[in-house]
Amino acid sequence: MDYKIEKAVVYDGPEDTYGPCGCGMDMAILPVLLPKIWFEDEFPAGADDHEFCRGLDCRRIMGMSCNNIFEHEMGGVTYLANFSCCRDCAQKAVDSGYAVRSDKGYPVVLR
Repeated sequence: MDYKIEKAVVYDGPEDTYGPCGCGMDMAILPVLLPKIWFEDEFPAGADDHEFCRGLDCRRIMGMSCNNIFEHEMGGVTYLANFSCCRDCAQKAVDSGYAVRSDKGYPVVLR
């Protein structure tokens, strides 16, 4: 049986201060979409080891709900929005192969 590993999608903007990055070294300024399967199955080992997108993103705790995580389907894959990371973690994720950079802008419906 083929097991398809889905990758996180890192966007170059809109840059903002979303909160502390999971690495603890910098502020998370880049929005990221995480594959929903990561939460249903498990995070890839590299992402888990690097604490990728494990920081406290303010968009997830704003408003009346304590869990503002939105599902977004793209290319037949369901992603979860309102996650972020710093530039160094984004580069490490892309270099390690569990994330890709998007050529397009962050989806307007999720802003």
